[in-house]
Amino acid sequence: AVVSTQSTGVSALMVFNYTDFLNVLVYDGRVNRGLLKIGSSLVGVNLLVGVYLVVYLSYIRNKPDWTNHTHPALIPVATLCACVGLVLCTVALWPVWGFLTLPILFTLFMGLVMLATLLPV
Repeated sequence: AVVSTQSTGVSALMVFNYTDFLNVLVYDGRVNRGLLKIGSSLVGVNLLVGVYLVVYLSYIRNKPDWTNHTHPALIPVATLCACVGLVLCTVALWPVWGFLTLPILFTLFMGLVMLATLLPV
């Protein structure tokens, strides 16, 4: 499991570096900024819901059964926000990388997910 986590993280770092991802997001004129801002905001809502459910309720409030009884509507809302946010970010970045946009975003997302598993929570 550790090897898989490390290889995914290394892959995400290589993609981030090779595609010059940060400079493209900030400076490239081909990026549709409006869609990117909305999509990033929706992905941020998804992350905030995840932090609230997993970190706050599980570790701070000590409610291990939050999935069954607490806020049942948050998981579908987070899922919808993530899906719509991914589509909007893909459309916003499509003029830069074309059909490679989906594998790039997927690799970076999986690297972020694997990084989260390494956090000592």
